[in-house]
Amino acid sequence: MSYDPGPYWEERYATLSLHSSGHRDLPAAYNDWLYHRKRRVLRRGLARLGLDPARLRILEVGSGTGAYLDFWKQQGASSLIGLDLSAAAIRFISERYPEYRFMQRDVTVAGLAADCGTGFDLVTALDVLYHVVDDRLLAAALGNIHAVLRPGGILAVHDQFLHRETEHHDYIRWRSLADWERALDAAGFDIIGRWPIFCLMIQPTDVAPSPAGAFMHRLWAWTNRCIHRAPALMGRVLFVADSLLGTVLREGPSMELLLARRRP
Repeated sequence: MSYDPGPYWEERYATLSLHSSGHRDLPAAYNDWLYHRKRRVLRRGLARLGLDPARLRILEVGSGTGAYLDFWKQQGASSLIGLDLSAAAIRFISERYPEYRFMQRDVTVAGLAADCGTGFDLVTALDVLYHVVDDRLLAAALGNIHAVLRPGGILAVHDQFLHRETEHHDYIRWRSLADWERALDAAGFDIIGRWPIFCLMIQPTDVAPSPAGAFMHRLWAWTNRCIHRAPALMGRVLFVADSLLGTVLREGPSMELLLARRRP
């Protein structure tokens, strides 16, 4: 199947709610805990850099149906522009969050700085750029983001950062850490750090073909069955487990948060 981003996301957002995005194979109640974990890691990542969202100009790439907008409100963010491909999603979040500005915009199309301005302190692309499956378009997106950030501004990305070759899965391209390092360097960014988001909460996609890796896959098969039987309970339990593991592990078996700084 050929992936066409515009029609794909309009179809995915045909029925709009805060659960329209997220992990499609897992229950909505469990997805709530996944986002809870993602938001916690993001908050701690920004705190490591001494960044207070209340003082930042923020550009959110791929706002979707607003998975992070309540988080930004709770953090006191008052200057935020959100972009999304989907007109339906933009209408939905514009009504729910009138204090922020939203634009139907493809981050890979030239002229982003002219459309939304420059001097942003933070650009987030959370669970977004792995849907940019063409490497040339990823380079264009990173170039646009570089143009709108102030020198020293921060880019936040969620991805797998695989420790093996890049993999293509139709509407997702899981890029290797090496490919990400090259792309960010070419676009004028220095990586500050990466932190695991999930250790047990989702499937282990970045594990070596080893006895330990095989054990992780067997554990996930069992965990996945339990999640579908008791999503809210398993979400709470695994959230606590991943929060503890995330304080001691430098590398995770799946999604991670990467922060990069724009070079002058």
